[in-house]
Parts: sequence; structure tokens; C-alpha cells
Amino acid sequence: MINPKLKIDHIHLKVSDLEKSFQFYQSILGFKIVRQESKTVFLSSSGSRDSTMCLVVLSELKDSNVSIIQHKAREAGLYHFAILLPKRRYLKYFLKHIQKNLNPEYYEGMADHEVSESIYIHDPDFNGIEIYIDRDPSEWKWNDHTVHMVTEPLNVNDLLKESIEVDNEEWNELPSDTSIGHVHLHVSNLALAKNFYHEILQLNHTATYPGAYFFAANRYHHHIATNTWLGENIPPAYSDNNRPGLDHYGISLQNQNDLLLLKNRFLEFKIDIDEDQVIENDNQFSSSFYAYDFDGIKIQFLSNNHKK
Repeated sequence: MINPKLKIDHIHLKVSDLEKSFQFYQSILGFKIVRQESKTVFLSSSGSRDSTMCLVVLSELKDSNVSIIQHKAREAGLYHFAILLPKRRYLKYFLKHIQKNLNPEYYEGMADHEVSESIYIHDPDFNGIEIYIDRDPSEWKWNDHTVHMVTEPLNVNDLLKESIEVDNEEWNELPSDTSIGHVHLHVSNLALAKNFYHEILQLNHTATYPGAYFFAANRYHHHIATNTWLGENIPPAYSDNNRPGLDHYGISLQNQNDLLLLKNRFLEFKIDIDEDQVIENDNQFSSSFYAYDFDGIKIQFLSNNHKK
């Protein structure tokens, strides 16, 4: 199986208005800019001042007059990406923050998944965003390799009672140990998605919902989820289109040997890989390559222990 230290590294989004999106990610989510190149900004949490490290990349579309309504096209791509906070009290701060500052049009909802507690919003281009905390893994209920997850209402009153370390502490920025916990994707066929993420990439198939599969390395509930909630046989993701949405997401592996083994495995299964693209965000990585899942969703695979 794939190295259990696999994790989601970053999300790269195409946006229609870079300034508007940056203001949203800064004022609502608390991201800090670590680097800017032309029409691309690199964002991270408060604890990351390294210009080569980021969690989210925003790139403005070439055609700034593109209609955002086009983003609602029924095609494979991003359902949401999930920002994992290190402690429950930060979710409380974030909830109180958006109660005061988030325009209701960006609000999606809240949920308790038993393994985690989540708040859902979307950005100005309708890219879905989940902000969540994990419950202690000792509380997760496993049946062999399957973890029990549900979708129930979030107990807001209980969350708001969460103890704080400093009186009147408020949400000002993402805490330093924030990460991208998982990515949830629209796909055209669950069996094909399972073939790529489970059989080829070798993630565990950890849970099944109606119309959705969940996959993870090690004993995590999920790093990647796939669903057919837009319908089956939707068109693939088109990486060269001029619509807002996912450009690619990054997966980091423990070392270069793992990366090489995965590359060879992809070649064995005749998965196209691309090593010639300009690598943005990833100056800290000594090597990486891009691949595409069976719905044309672009993924960057990186090794995370050899900085340039």
C-alpha cells in the first residue's frame, strides 16, 4: 500500500477576479500571502513565512470577463476542498467570525460527521470550502478498514461552549498548524474512481455513502472523496478551459523513492504523466510530476523531504 504519510499538500484554483478572491481568502478564511507572481498569489497560514510553502494558490483566468455562471457546468472537478484546523476552539472562533462577517450568500451549512465537525462555505467563484476539525481518532468507529461516518446537524450550542485559552480570543488568521485535510471531487463513475484511487494509487477505501466513495492513506477517514451527485457520465475536467474552478491539487509523499515507485506504477498502468510543466508553489520540492485521474482531474505528486 502507499506510504501512510501521504497527505494533501495544496489546492490550486482558477478564479475570475484575483483581487476579489484574495480579499475573501484573507478576510474570511484568514490566509496570509506568502508570494505573488503576475496574476497568481500563494497563500498559507499564519505560521508559514517561507515563500515556497503554501496551502492554496489562486490564479486569475486569462479572460477576466468570463461568466461565473459557467462554473456551474456539470463536469468533473472540485466539489470542495477541506481546511483542517488543529483544535476545536479554532472552529468556534471561525463560526463566531462568519456569523458577524460572512455574506449569507457564501454560506452552505454545518454538519457533524462523527469523525469530524464541519462548516461549509463557498468562495466568490462557487468553489466549495469545508472548514473542519477532527475528533480524536480514538473516538472513530472502525469495522476492519471501514470507518463509520454520518451527516448529522452540528451541535452549535456545544461548539460555542468550547473552552478558550484567552478571554475574548477571536478569529484573525489561520492557526499555524492548519493543513488541507482532504479533497472532495465530482466524478463521472464511482467504479472508475475506485479503480484509480484504490487499485492504482493504493489508497484504502474507507467509506461509502449513497453516490460517494471515500479513500485514505493509513487509518485516516479520508484524504480524497469522489461522488456522482452531478450525475453519471458527466464530461471530464478540462484543464485548459477558461472557467473558474480546480486547476489541480497536490499530493505529497514521504520521500523521493516513494515518488519514483508511484511514477513507475502509473507507467505500468499506462497513466499519462507530465514532468515538463512549470512547477509553481513547489520550490521546496526536489522533484514532482503531474498525472490525471480517469476524469481528467489534474494531480501534482511531490516528495516532501528534499528541499531545493
